[in-house]
Amino acid sequence: MGVREKGGMSRFIAGFFFGVVGVLPGAAQERAKGGAEAGPVELGAVEIWAPRVANQEGGNVFAMPVTALRFEPRVDVQSRNMAEGQADVAIRGGTFANTGFSVGALAIYDPQTAHYTAELPVGPEMLGAPVVRAGAGQAKSGALGTAGSVGYGWRAVRDGGFAAVKAGTAATYGAEVYAGAKGTGVWAADAGAAWSRSDGTRPFGDHEFSRVNARVQHVGEGTQSDVVVGWQAKAFGWVNLYTPFNSPEFEDIETLLVAANHRVVGDVAGDYWQAGVYFRRNKDDYAFNRFAPVGPVRPFNHETRVTGAGADGRRTVAEGWAVQWY
Repeated sequence: MGVREKGGMSRFIAGFFFGVVGVLPGAAQERAKGGAEAGPVELGAVEIWAPRVANQEGGNVFAMPVTALRFEPRVDVQSRNMAEGQADVAIRGGTFANTGFSVGALAIYDPQTAHYTAELPVGPEMLGAPVVRAGAGQAKSGALGTAGSVGYGWRAVRDGGFAAVKAGTAATYGAEVYAGAKGTGVWAADAGAAWSRSDGTRPFGDHEFSRVNARVQHVGEGTQSDVVVGWQAKAFGWVNLYTPFNSPEFEDIETLLVAANHRVVGDVAGDYWQAGVYFRRNKDDYAFNRFAPVGPVRPFNHETRVTGAGADGRRTVAEGWAVQWY
């Protein structure tokens, strides 16, 4: 690896992985008890993260919110190494700098050139399908974007979970686990962890990613409140990552997101209001040459912190008339 080595918290992720696997529901054991005498098997619901996109998983890495946008026809994803590595997302007709991202009522803002707006350290299992807004849709409900925006909602927690491991060529390995539990009352919680690494199929195209996120949810009569903490670390290399000079570039990104969102559904179909707050910290350490010695001055090492709040809603005021605001 030379001077730049892939980071991450592999041992911590592994411990979290096996810990959550230990508390996953015993659905597999129940199926085994039925045996051949159980008769027809009722299949569970199919998980759909993006109805318009068939391929929702990464080939050599765990899924991220940006993964489902790779084949969305109204979105251009300029990926570096891979879409999950670093991606500039642009609604057709615009650039990444004027494409916004929102989660619930929160418009995610990245003050560092907007290259890292899509860095959302939250598993797709906690989010609804991405909604791409453009034109009139962007004008009435978009956030922080002049060409368009991508919006996610918070999915309701459900009992159950999954665990997966993967291995492949080029020393590719990965593991992912997710579990959700609904209490007897109005409270629910879910958590997930994921880890992936690979040497890559091209020289200096390696990566090592880690993600941990957890959520507490309160569901009432027509209301849903979510408090989420997510952390993600990504280290990856690529020749000509950002520049055209055939240099073995390298980037190490660490993102922390703490968010809270409250949503209330109105009595009339389509009416709602929601509000939330968030804190996001993004650390970026870029190297033009990954083998260059790391000195006391690191000109491409940046850290940005953003605190934000947001609210939006829709209210029907008369037959065929409604007011929408954000």
